[in-house]
Parts: sequence; structure tokens; C-alpha cells
Amino acid sequence: MGMLLITAAIIHNLSGYSLGYWSCRLMGLDEEACRTIALEVGMQNCGMASGIAAEMGKISTVGLAPAIFGPMMNITGSTLANWWRRKAYNENSVINN
Repeated sequence: MGMLLITAAIIHNLSGYSLGYWSCRLMGLDEEACRTIALEVGMQNCGMASGIAAEMGKISTVGLAPAIFGPMMNITGSTLANWWRRKAYNENSVINN
């Protein structure tokens, strides 16, 4: 079950980054805005989910997903941000140009 949960968290993050980035590109936003929105969409607030699970007294069951998702969100988000930091972009790049 643990590996399935980790796999689901990775797929959720990667699909969020992809959908956020490419939706912005289709709308004609510049590269910097696309990258910013992709990170915002891909990284969700697992802290709130952990807090709700703790408040309900179900941290060992309901809180398992946010406990796995939080570190995975931080790892994938920082990896993508570092990769984009090394990859230069054209400030005037817009999909319609």
C-alpha cells in the first residue's frame, strides 16, 4: 500500500505541474508566468489535510496520505524549480509569437 500511495503522490504532482504549465502556454502567457503557475498548481497544501486528520483523531488512517504527499510535494517541487533555474528561457517567449 505504501508504494501505491507514493506512486499516486508522484503522479498527482507531475500531472499538476504539466497541466498548470501547458494550460498557461495555451493561453499565451510568458514562460515565467507558466513556470510559476505550474509550481502553484502542482504543490498542494498537505499541511491543512494533516491538521484536519489530527483534529479528527484519525492521523493514523486519514493522515497517511498527507504524510506521504508532503515530502513528495517538496521533493518534486524543488527538483522542478532547480531544473528550471538551470534552464534559461526567453523573457519574451509567448506561444502566439
